[in-house]
Amino acid sequence: MLKILIAGAGGFGREVLTYALDAIAAGRLDATVAGFLDDTDPDLSPFGLDIGVVGCIDAYAPADGEAVVVAIGNPAARAAVAAGLEQRGARFVSVIHPLAWVAPTAQVGAGCIVAPFATVGPWAKIGRHVVINTHAGVGHDVVLGDAVEMAPHAVCNGWTSLGPQVFVGSGAVLTARLEIGAGAKVAAGAVVYSRVPEGVTAMGNPARMMPLPKD
Repeated sequence: MLKILIAGAGGFGREVLTYALDAIAAGRLDATVAGFLDDTDPDLSPFGLDIGVVGCIDAYAPADGEAVVVAIGNPAARAAVAAGLEQRGARFVSVIHPLAWVAPTAQVGAGCIVAPFATVGPWAKIGRHVVINTHAGVGHDVVLGDAVEMAPHAVCNGWTSLGPQVFVGSGAVLTARLEIGAGAKVAAGAVVYSRVPEGVTAMGNPARMMPLPKD
């Protein structure tokens, strides 16, 4: 039986734990959850969990029968953690909640997280380490690049293509046949009618393009 390790023990990690346990209970995932990997020494005692942090992400050495899911919300950070784990030989598992609907013809890459009430339409192609949060909708023939995040209630209509590490905020709508460049952000509630270039933020309705703030 597969042993799942959740990389990230924050709020999102605890959500993913719940999704994994529900998928296991429903017979959708033949696995157990072995614990969290986290480098920040989080205090999980207030949450009454039966599992805890079993090691650091940076020190993880893969073992037979183990697989990791990266539960880190920020797309760039999730991609970086996943890349580091992959370099050390980690295997990845997708966690799809039993209340999500994924079309039989959709392709879902390794390490993805699909939350309750999310939908993934026919012939959609979902990259690796993608997060599709609660009530998010991915239309038919959509392409989501690696480490994309669809926040709760975000909608991506048919034939739209999102590059790697795109973030789509809560309640945002991407109309059909759009291209969203790598690393772009779509603000919560935005309605996007035209192409979003790489590395900008789309805000408002109709969405206007703004450069990403510098660190």
